Amino acid sequence: MNRSLIADRYAKALFKLATEQNELERIYNDVCMLQAYCKDAEGFTDLLSSPVIKPAQKKQAFHTVLNGKVEKNTLNLIDLLISNNRELLLEDINRRFIYLYKTEKGIKEVTLYTAVEFDTEQSEKLNLFLQEQFKAPIELTLKVKPELLGGFVLTIDGKMADASMSSKLKQIKKQLLS
Repeated sequence: MNRSLIADRYAKALFKLATEQNELERIYNDVCMLQAYCKDAEGFTDLLSSPVIKPAQKKQAFHTVLNGKVEKNTLNLIDLLISNNRELLLEDINRRFIYLYKTEKGIKEVTLYTAVEFDTEQSEKLNLFLQEQFKAPIELTLKVKPELLGGFVLTIDGKMADASMSSKLKQIKKQLLS
């Protein structure tokens, strides 16, 4: 069966349960924490993927580490994944749950690439401007790419606007060579 389809089903089930039990915000925070563990915590994904560690040992390890830090339903999901030999889907489930949450809340994901770093005041002004324009909460990520030379590249929910100097120079070069 398709891996993303399975992850989608688990994420939707968790999302529905969290919504029904008024735990959506807390479960969302748990999922974000687990996603950070999947990406950054050394040994976390090794524990998930290890065929040597028995399921009972995995469950015990997760309960030891996460007990009191996450909601009961989050631990139940991890137990269920381990019992069904689906623990490797945790990162995909997290990603899909986060997408469902942001869609439900109307949150727009915005990434701004600039040649130089924005200061706090500039990023706050940009965030307010984007909130007014889209009439939605904004999750702004700022990234520095010196190769842009100047200007910016803005992505909003996967759509990109390129107003960088490097892009303009490439266009000019293409026109001159044709």
